Amino acid sequence: MKRSELISLLLYDVALEHSAIVQYLYHIFLIGDPSITGEIEKIARQEMRHMKWFAQKVVQLGGEVELKRVEEEIKVGGPSWEDMLRNDVNAEEKAIEIYTQQLEIVKDDSVKKLLERVIHDESQHRDEFAELLEEVKNREFSPEEKKKADEETVKLLNKLLKEEYKIILEYLYHFFHSKNCDYKDIMLDLAIESMVHMGELGEKIGQMGGTPDLSMPKVEKCKGVEDHILYEEESKAEYIRKAKEIKDQSIRELLNWIEGQEEYHHRRLVEFLKRAHRFSVGDLKEKDEGK
Repeated sequence: MKRSELISLLLYDVALEHSAIVQYLYHIFLIGDPSITGEIEKIARQEMRHMKWFAQKVVQLGGEVELKRVEEEIKVGGPSWEDMLRNDVNAEEKAIEIYTQQLEIVKDDSVKKLLERVIHDESQHRDEFAELLEEVKNREFSPEEKKKADEETVKLLNKLLKEEYKIILEYLYHFFHSKNCDYKDIMLDLAIESMVHMGELGEKIGQMGGTPDLSMPKVEKCKGVEDHILYEEESKAEYIRKAKEIKDQSIRELLNWIEGQEEYHHRRLVEFLKRAHRFSVGDLKEKDEGK
């Protein structure tokens, strides 16, 4: 197998894991039982690790990470929880099938070991989803679970959710490709915190009886530190504006909480830029003095 073919295979695996994460997020947001969503969340976090490992292998092989999805593999289902969890069992079975086929054709030893580890995890996930499926079969939905959503509020929260999703992907792209260890660390931290924001917004939408919008956003990969600083500044201002428009106290408190974290993101990026500028100027002075 050529190196370019191996990179393409791994990029497909990145997209497949991304698709599984999105499907599981839908179900975390839409299923109202914390004992079930807690288990799905643990599995989703493991899929995030798989996506990270596949992406890092792409970079090690000299490729460029593309955070795409396999749209036809995202099967949300619903509104019954049984339908959703059956789709999750099927997703794990499909992943096991694909990775097992890849294992038979891949020659690179490090990639083979990675595939073996991931197949092991996916087999465990399949069994865990099967157990959850048995728990919810024939469950009746309460009136509270069937309540109708406030469409305007759902629309507002979905706009914020999509923005968080977009910046997560952009920060992850820079995490995979940056050569600066400090910047990589900041990008990963901010991506993780933005995932928390996205999760809180999605759960709130689900609690309201709405459906979160997890359609694929357009990712701008070439942004620099200054662009990210501007984004965090604008994001903070938007959360302040939206909080003033919302009457629901719990939603307003959530938006204010996220706004406070966006302020911290902005500060971290500004401090990094100042350090980077100071070191660059220092390097230039040393070069000039050495002439």
